[in-house]
Amino acid sequence: MASPSPSDLLWIIGFTPQGQWIVPIVRAAVRAEWATAQQIARAQLGDEALARELMESAIARTHEYLADRLQATVDEARKILNIHYRNGVRRHKRVNSRLVLRGTGADLESLAPSPISSADRVDAHLDLDTILRDTPADMRYALLARYGARRRWDDVAAELSRSRDSLRMASKRELDRLRLKLGANKNGSKPGSR
Repeated sequence: MASPSPSDLLWIIGFTPQGQWIVPIVRAAVRAEWATAQQIARAQLGDEALARELMESAIARTHEYLADRLQATVDEARKILNIHYRNGVRRHKRVNSRLVLRGTGADLESLAPSPISSADRVDAHLDLDTILRDTPADMRYALLARYGARRRWDDVAAELSRSRDSLRMASKRELDRLRLKLGANKNGSKPGSR
């Protein structure tokens, strides 16, 4: 199929009184941008044939923009045309990249994670209390605030009236003690499991 000429693409403008000065400017802009438009369509959408449709839409929007003005240069028309064309490419990509799930609820249940039950939360809370039973209260608070609530060391240290570095080192020693107590080394594996 032969590539359309800029004149073929300008049918969208039609014959309007202000089109007399707009058509030659937009034709020159399309002539200058057409090769780039085809490359963009090929690279980003995978189909060079889409360039025609997207360019026609960009031409119509450029015409609407220029219709409110008394005059414009070819460079201004190129910039406006390029913006509208690239926006059209982005819209086309967004529309075609939407996720569509087809099937029944039973089909989707295997894809969705199972909800955490309140019993699991209670068990986790009891496990955490058991693990941290021998940990001093300030260290327990520091570990839970930092690793549970993802707070910054500076904030936790300020609340406990300690220096940031001393709190970090004390927390590291406590975590090492807990790993040893639970039978896990620093790599997360149990001793003797090599």
